[in-house]
Amino acid sequence: MPDSQITAADSFLARARRALRRSPRYLASRALSSVQQRARKPWASVAPRLFNDAALLRETGAPSIDELWDRLKRRPFFFSPAMRGEWTAAFERRCPDARVSIVRTADAVLRHEFDLLGSGAVSLGARLPWHTDFKTGREWPLEYACEMQYAELDRPTDVKVPWELSRCQHFTSLGQAYWLTGDDRYAREFVAEVDDWIDRNPWAFGVNWACAMDIALRAVSWLWAFHFFADAAPCASRRFRSRMLRSLFLHGSYIATHLEKGDVNGNHYLCDGVGLVFLGIFFGDTAKSHGWLDLGRSIVVDEIERQTTPDGVDFEQSTAYHRLVLEGFATPYILMRSAGVAIPDSAWWRLERMYEFVEAYTKPDGSVPLVGDADDGRIQKLGTQTLNDHRYLLSTGAVLFDRADFKRAACRFWDESFWLLGPQGADAFDRLPANDRPADSRAFDAGGVFILRSDRAHVVVDCAEVGMRGRGGHGHNDILGFELWMDGVNWITDCGAYLYTASREWRNRFRSTAFHNTVQIDGEELNRFLGPNALWQLHYDAVPFDTALACDDEADRFHGSHRGYERLTPPVTVTREIALGRRSPRLSVRDMLSGAGTHAIVSRFHLDPAVTAALDGRSVRLSSRERELWFRLEADASFRVSLEPSWVSPSYGVKHPSTVIVCAATARVPLTLSYSFSSSQP
Repeated sequence: MPDSQITAADSFLARARRALRRSPRYLASRALSSVQQRARKPWASVAPRLFNDAALLRETGAPSIDELWDRLKRRPFFFSPAMRGEWTAAFERRCPDARVSIVRTADAVLRHEFDLLGSGAVSLGARLPWHTDFKTGREWPLEYACEMQYAELDRPTDVKVPWELSRCQHFTSLGQAYWLTGDDRYAREFVAEVDDWIDRNPWAFGVNWACAMDIALRAVSWLWAFHFFADAAPCASRRFRSRMLRSLFLHGSYIATHLEKGDVNGNHYLCDGVGLVFLGIFFGDTAKSHGWLDLGRSIVVDEIERQTTPDGVDFEQSTAYHRLVLEGFATPYILMRSAGVAIPDSAWWRLERMYEFVEAYTKPDGSVPLVGDADDGRIQKLGTQTLNDHRYLLSTGAVLFDRADFKRAACRFWDESFWLLGPQGADAFDRLPANDRPADSRAFDAGGVFILRSDRAHVVVDCAEVGMRGRGGHGHNDILGFELWMDGVNWITDCGAYLYTASREWRNRFRSTAFHNTVQIDGEELNRFLGPNALWQLHYDAVPFDTALACDDEADRFHGSHRGYERLTPPVTVTREIALGRRSPRLSVRDMLSGAGTHAIVSRFHLDPAVTAALDGRSVRLSSRERELWFRLEADASFRVSLEPSWVSPSYGVKHPSTVIVCAATARVPLTLSYSFSSSQP
């Protein structure tokens, strides 16, 4: 059977299995939605032509396009064009080093040079390839978006590339550069790109109308740009103003009728709500915008209880998506507060818990663990920080919740926070007292993540459900895995995600058990894959239980078990204990396998790409940044220690060669394996 037929068959079977697990009410709702989308197809070509200037003015009650433009400048937002002088002066004083980076990034946009999703810096030519995966040259046709099959698993194409470009998140860099320099080139580029995008992306047709989340994030980007550029001379054209405002209004209509709602909703549905909040507040007192705001508010308020655990952990089991989802709640909350829209105290309380999780998982050098999937997704890009530095979240959280501990962890008031909170937010950050209290170890029991901390070490342990309430989602086969940072060096790391639909082989490798720092038995996955093409689904086999964190004067200790291998014959239960010493930089790990029979047992520890390793018997000498750490295995003599090649992906589309420590044997269960990481040689 050809690969394309296998792909189609596997995809059908995966969809059929998922359908069998869902309620009749949900299936009926999806069927109705599909019928409605097909019924809208004839209208899709007509609606944009009918929505002319007169229709926009009727909707908004404005006497003219220019009057409407001026009215919208005064709508609630994070800032207004009138604040430019005050804000830029304060920004230059507060973040003097950021200006150079902002202008450099904006100048690259003027040259149409982009680094997206691991592409490296690429010149995209005079006209931006809005419909093209420029990595492979694949260009998607202008078909009715609701009928497009954009995930091409039998080809190395990646629809995320045109989606990422069309999110237009580079507009904020253009806007910031314009505010800081007054150079109209940045405004002219913004106008040219919006005009070109509207010309080549007719409403409801093409790949950039296929995903409501991306439509919503594009609207957010255009609204940030509107408030940066509203008074710029290149935006004075009535024709441009009309086209941009009509397109934004049509964005709102499209999102509201194409919500990505399921029986369990994730970050896509949340981002739909974010876009509706932005557009609803922007267009103000119209019947449709009131409806968008009401719907968007209900999404971003209700979903914080559904998509996060009571202790603030995103249920998709990914640190990168935790950042995206936190932004997806915090950004509209701040905007709605400025517009006088009420947010329940319970939602603010849960948001504060989300910031607490960021404070806990952030390592002393500002880096974050690579737990679960990562696609570089953001609500907006306002700062100059590196991709995997989440401390800007903490400087924002410090001001929102008056938290000195967040201020300590943030280290400074980041430029990203400035554009959200302004000079007053910066002053409020300064007024927070110093907090020199050392950070304690922390158990996020409901979220299944445990943080062990000392003055010289930071350990993140994952003992959570597989993700999306047992469906998989952006979670990996990583239960009982951990990352180790000690004495300024990231030694043991998760491997990241690398790619999604561009390669089912790489996608499944990076979410597999072998790519995580945990125990594998008989070559089986911790959670079985539903099939090679079910890229976001897993069987929920490895159910965690008996988790605990205990701290005393000697060590902080984690204990946890899972049932992932109790399906084997004979069954095996895996328990891991991890102890971080308080008096010396030492991490002890003990794996206890209970059950019966003989099994192939492999335990892996993936090293950061910057770490080099050398075998010394059953020990391994690790080196990085002129520091050393020793790994030691204590187990039956049948276990062999070896070093094998592996990969680590710090961000989407990027992978670096690395080394993995492998401890393997065929042995009888029950047994115990002990390992140690210490600065002193065994």
